[in-house]
Amino acid sequence: MPWTVDTVCRYLAAFRQGRALALLDPGMEPDTLTELIARFEPAGLWQPGIETPAPEGYRHVAHGWIRQASAVAVHPDVALLLTTSGSTGAARMVRLSRQGVLANAAAIVRALDITGAEIAPASLPFYLGYGLSVLNSHLLAGATVVVNAYPVIGPDFWACVDHYGATSFAAVSHTYELLARLRWTPSAHPGLRTMTQSGSRMRPELIAQLVRGIGRSEGRFYLMYGQTEATARMAVLPAHRIGEKCGSVGVAVPGSALSIRIESGEETREPDVVGEVIFRGPGVMMGYADTAADLARGDDSRGVLHTGDIGRFDQEGYLYLEGRLKRIAKLFGQRINLDAVERVAIEAGAEGVTIAVSRNDEAIVLWCEGEAEAARLELISRSVAERLGVNRHGVVARAIDKLPLLRNGKIDYRALVRAAIEDKAPT
Repeated sequence: MPWTVDTVCRYLAAFRQGRALALLDPGMEPDTLTELIARFEPAGLWQPGIETPAPEGYRHVAHGWIRQASAVAVHPDVALLLTTSGSTGAARMVRLSRQGVLANAAAIVRALDITGAEIAPASLPFYLGYGLSVLNSHLLAGATVVVNAYPVIGPDFWACVDHYGATSFAAVSHTYELLARLRWTPSAHPGLRTMTQSGSRMRPELIAQLVRGIGRSEGRFYLMYGQTEATARMAVLPAHRIGEKCGSVGVAVPGSALSIRIESGEETREPDVVGEVIFRGPGVMMGYADTAADLARGDDSRGVLHTGDIGRFDQEGYLYLEGRLKRIAKLFGQRINLDAVERVAIEAGAEGVTIAVSRNDEAIVLWCEGEAEAARLELISRSVAERLGVNRHGVVARAIDKLPLLRNGKIDYRALVRAAIEDKAPT
C-alpha cells in the first residue's frame, strides 16, 4: 500500500465491496512477503511491477499475483488486516471489522473537530493504523487528503503542504524530534492549524516548543494514544488542556472507555491507582490471525483490549502512561520499569532522546542520541544509578549518532538490545 491515488481508490473500492484487504509495507522484504502469502493464502497480491516470481499456487499477472485455487474463507465482518506494530517476519495480523474502522474514524472526527474544510497531507505510512486513521477520518468528514510520497524530512513535502494549503499535520514523536533539529517551526507554514502526535512518549520540552509554535497562528496541538489493535487512536488530550496536563495522553475517544486493571483482576477508574490500561470500544479488533484458518473466526475480543500498557488516572480522569508490562528489567533483584528509567535519564541531564534497554538483566544500557562527551555520559550513568538505588555499574550510558527506527517511525528496541549485548552501537 504505497501512497498513490490509485491505491487509495482500490482500498475504498474493496471496503465498499466487502472484500477483506491486508495492507502491507510496499518495501517489505521478498522472503517476508512469501512467508505471509504461504501462511494466509490470500486470493491475490496487488503490487504492479513486482518482479519476484509468483510462489507456488499463484500465477503472475500485470498487477501482481492471483491464486489459482479457491481462496480461504474469511469472516464477513473482517474489513482489514494490519500487521502488529514493528512486525516483520512471523507477523501477527490484526483483524479489524468494517464497523470498527468506521466507528474509530467517526470518533476521531469528533475528538479533533475535523470539518470538511480540513486539508491533511499524507505524512504517515498508509499500511499503519495511524496513517490509515488520518485518511479514514478526513474522508468521513468530507475533508481533503493530499496524497504524496515525499519524505516528511525534506523540502518537497513542505512545498506540497504550502502549495495545497494543508491545515493539519500528523506525525510520531521521533519525526517531531528530527524536525526540531532542523529548526522547523509550524509558524513557517501559514495554513497549518492542527498538529497531532501519537506513538512513543514525547519530551515535555519539545511539546512546549511545538505548542508555542502552532500557537502563533492560533492553532491546536493534540497528544494521542493508540494501538493497531484498537483501529489506531484510543485517547486524545484536548488541545486546550495540554498546558496543565502535559504528560497525559488524555481521555478515551468518544464512544469508548478506559479503565485500570490491578493485580487482583479488578478494574477501577480511581485516581493514582497504577495497573494495566484496559480499553473498551467498537474500534477494538476482532482478534489476531496467525494462519489462514484464523481469518474465518468471529469476534474474539468482544470490544475489550488489554493494552499491555501501565497507567494511572489523575483526579479528573485523565490517563497517564507509566510504561509497558514487558518493558521491565530485573537488576540486582529489583524490578525496574525501563520507561521510567528514560524519564530519570532526562532529569539527570540527558538532552537528546534517550532509550533504556536491558542487557540480559545484568545492566541497563542508556542509548543517548547525539550525546558524545564521555564525561557527560559517565555523569548520566552515575546519576541514574544513584536515583534508582542500584550499583553504579548497573547503568551504562552509551553514545549513538542516530537511533535505529522501524519503517513505522518507531524505535527499533530489538536492534538496541542486540547492540547493548554486543556492546557496540548499531549500524
